[in-house]
Amino acid sequence: MARKFLTPIDLNKLELQNARIQNLTSDPASPVAGQIYYNSVDSQLKYYNGSASAWQVIGQTVEQLQDAVNSLLVQGTAISLNYNDEAGTLTIANTGVTSIVGTANEVEVSASAGAVTLSLPSTINADTTGNANTATTLATARTISLGGDLSGSASFNGSADITINATVGANSVALGTDTTGDYVAGATAGSGITVGGSGGEGSSLTITNTGVLSLTGTANEVNVSASAGNVTIGLPDDVTIGGNLVVTGDLTVSGSTTYLNTATLQVEDNKVVLNSNATGTPTVDAGIEIERGDYPNAELFWDESEGKWTASNGSASFALSLAGHTHTSSDITNFQEAVEDVVGAMATDSGTVDFTYTDNGAGAGTLSASVILAASASYLSTTSGLAVDKSALETVLLSDGFTRKVSANLTGVATSYAITHSLGTRDVAVNVYDNSTYETVETDIVRTDANIVTVSFAVAPTSNAYRVVIVG
Repeated sequence: MARKFLTPIDLNKLELQNARIQNLTSDPASPVAGQIYYNSVDSQLKYYNGSASAWQVIGQTVEQLQDAVNSLLVQGTAISLNYNDEAGTLTIANTGVTSIVGTANEVEVSASAGAVTLSLPSTINADTTGNANTATTLATARTISLGGDLSGSASFNGSADITINATVGANSVALGTDTTGDYVAGATAGSGITVGGSGGEGSSLTITNTGVLSLTGTANEVNVSASAGNVTIGLPDDVTIGGNLVVTGDLTVSGSTTYLNTATLQVEDNKVVLNSNATGTPTVDAGIEIERGDYPNAELFWDESEGKWTASNGSASFALSLAGHTHTSSDITNFQEAVEDVVGAMATDSGTVDFTYTDNGAGAGTLSASVILAASASYLSTTSGLAVDKSALETVLLSDGFTRKVSANLTGVATSYAITHSLGTRDVAVNVYDNSTYETVETDIVRTDANIVTVSFAVAPTSNAYRVVIVG
């Protein structure tokens, strides 16, 4: 959304940086002299000189520069030019020699920095005459020898065929690489077996049992017996586990007593079932008993005869109330009086609230609070609850310098409007906006005095077109 300026902008000789001229696809209507814009279709920057239909181009366009460059270039020998006006491209082509390549063993060609050098190679393919073309034997005999893992040689002069007797060198045949057939190259260790040495000619293998050499039980934990190669492993009648015991299945203890000699008992199940073998109508109490040494044992148990949870300190039992039962303060001795005294002691007077607590012994006490108003709070009243006197509050706010707002439409047709705000200060913020679009517009604003601001326009607007808002 563009910001409207209804008055000239004076930059006071400062730079207009990173600005962009308005982009349009055609000339704007109703222009004024000096107006400029950028035509995005023609890629031209234009200005209006004040006469009808007189939009002028500022500077040369890309098209004009391209045509000028094309007119400057002239084709030369072995050079062609192709200018595509529509695409805006210029192609310059070499129509002379485009490549030069030599022939192997006949002519060598090299080029650098535009210079081409032609030369003869060191070896030339050509017809020969004389001894090389007609000789039946070599002028000097040559010796042909075998290499690698073979040895042997013969003299050759071209007069007859030759035979070379080959001898295989010692230790030159690699098994599996230079040979075929079956042989043992080595041995691989298995579970509980290790293999020492290596396979092959002149080597030996040592096979060792590294598994179980002996099997012995542990007293009170595991029994072991062996006969004729058979080993039997079992548990003794009395088992002692020295470390941790983890049972992944169910554990059933069928003895008469289970002892847990541990410092900490942790049970993952969220419920422990007591009297699990009870059937029919329940008659037996069940719960938890705490051993207290020389003192009577304490208990927390379900009393079947009373149908209640009960706590015992060893001398007396007390029924426990459960959630869902009806409770009254009389269920707990002196409960109401104790709570009232605690709350009454916690209610402490402050500079704004006065508490009064009346103790009524065993009966219900009372606690009241009243608001204390400051002498300066003349705009507050406690007659019928806390209330605010708006007119009195406004007077106080004005005296304390709180900001106020004044707003009005600019009526009538004029270039200057004097707006009386009666705020008693020039320290005011003034804003003008369009009544139809609600956009902020820029105008000339002068704080004439402490109660008047003057709003001015370069061109008189229509009546009620704009609204001014003054805050101070």
